[in-house]
Amino acid sequence: MSARDEGTRTAGAEAVPVLSAEGLTVRFGERTALTDVSIEIPRGYTVSIIGPAGSGKTTLLRSFNRMNEVIPGSSQAGTIRFAGRNLHSAAMDPAEVRRRIGMVFEDAALFPGSVFDNLAFGLRARGEEGDLHGIAEAALQAAGLWSEGAEILETRAGDLSAEERRRMCIARTLALKPDVLLVDEPTSTLDPAAASRVESLIHALRDDYTIVFATCDHTQAGRLSDLTAYLDSGRLLEYGPTQTLFTNPRNPRTEFYLTGRLQ
Repeated sequence: MSARDEGTRTAGAEAVPVLSAEGLTVRFGERTALTDVSIEIPRGYTVSIIGPAGSGKTTLLRSFNRMNEVIPGSSQAGTIRFAGRNLHSAAMDPAEVRRRIGMVFEDAALFPGSVFDNLAFGLRARGEEGDLHGIAEAALQAAGLWSEGAEILETRAGDLSAEERRRMCIARTLALKPDVLLVDEPTSTLDPAAASRVESLIHALRDDYTIVFATCDHTQAGRLSDLTAYLDSGRLLEYGPTQTLFTNPRNPRTEFYLTGRLQ
């Protein structure tokens, strides 16, 4: 039984959240992308991050798996914890962090070669010596890309459709067996039918992973998430159960955004 089924959906439902940020401020050179953000992500929940373009949604996602630190000129203050452990402690290997907190980027970036080459890349990089084809098959099945059978493994990744690329990138992340799945704009650039199918995939993964996704489509957040965070100009203005936030927001700025009146 998933955490969503065990009681009331509240932001503090778990004693130790799988991810949390306290006083998180992120800067890129002179630009401040996030300011004093504090949030807890309960294990087993699906959490959406909404807000206007440039509000810091992607930066928050990237903070959770230490991707911001690879950007020249970035700096960070505050604390991020993963299962209660400081994400930036000396004992935390960044590569292991990024395996356990996997991220699917908006641009669906592909590695050269076949679909199998893409899924095997991360496995080989961490020294996986098991059945790579078997792991790849299981990940592609989970992502709904196994309908054509084993032939998909040898398909050139660049020949996939936009939807298939998005699914393959999800499968590539799932192959590493993460605890948390971060997804940035899961359906951007997709047509409505393809977007609906990708949303169905995310919904199907909810019982097996903690999922945090950023979206400019707040109706998508309403369809998929248990909890929603509203960011505005790099600040977290509201966070709570999605149904409550959508129907009875506490902050006027949240209401203005949801009703399309934000200036």
